[in-house]
Amino acid sequence: MSHAHKRRSARKRVAQVIMVTNSFSGESIGRVGNLSNEGLMLLAAKELPEEHYYQVGFSLGPANANKIEVGIQSLWCDQAKSANSYWIGCKIIDISPDDSALLQRWVELAAETVR
Repeated sequence: MSHAHKRRSARKRVAQVIMVTNSFSGESIGRVGNLSNEGLMLLAAKELPEEHYYQVGFSLGPANANKIEVGIQSLWCDQAKSANSYWIGCKIIDISPDDSALLQRWVELAAETVR
């Protein structure tokens, strides 16, 4: 994938499984592949149309300790190597100050940057 050149901040790999759910329907959208203060890449079982907006939630700690809610915009969607799997690049467009602080702390503590 050559979408990295469009990012404004470095994304961090996730060491644990971080599931993402649609905040309105409760439906699982996928899991986080990598994450930054400004965006995330999802691995999902179905495509999300480009340029659509979603309100989603996910937890950045054990036992749902640090659940955050964000508004995201899907920017691109590519077929993954596995059947029925898609990589989806998303930009965070809305986040509360408290959730932004939680995300910032997570990014600072995450060790591995995605190149």
